[in-house]
Amino acid sequence: MDELIEQNMGLVVSIVNSFGPKNHTEREDLMDAGRIGLWKALKKYDKSNGLISTYAWRPIRWSIIREIKNRKSFVNIDSIASPTTETTDKIWECYLDDMTDEEKTLLELRQHGYKFHEICDIVNETPSKVKNKFYKLVKRLREANAK
Repeated sequence: MDELIEQNMGLVVSIVNSFGPKNHTEREDLMDAGRIGLWKALKKYDKSNGLISTYAWRPIRWSIIREIKNRKSFVNIDSIASPTTETTDKIWECYLDDMTDEEKTLLELRQHGYKFHEICDIVNETPSKVKNKFYKLVKRLREANAK
């Protein structure tokens, strides 16, 4: 099994690179998640399923996406412009009691430097929906921080 994992690490690297990790630590975290996805795929792989790379692509990608979604950090959001102005505010993350998992995911991905088009691919939503949801969340965070 270890040999198959090593032979297919190029696929993991390729998928990790498509997410555009922002630094070495993030890249290593995504690589680890991708290895886990590859390992799960290889456990269930049957030669009748076709090429290993074709079969393993989806489990690797979803393992990486889960890693991104599961990250919990308390860092600030810099340079988030409201949709109506060009001004930027520094907003310290605060989870609101009524935040949905989707809103938490959007906030965390944006905090880690993902651009809206990258977030759209991860959450499988259109750019306009992602931006609208994000800006509504930013407005709620601003109101909560103003109190």
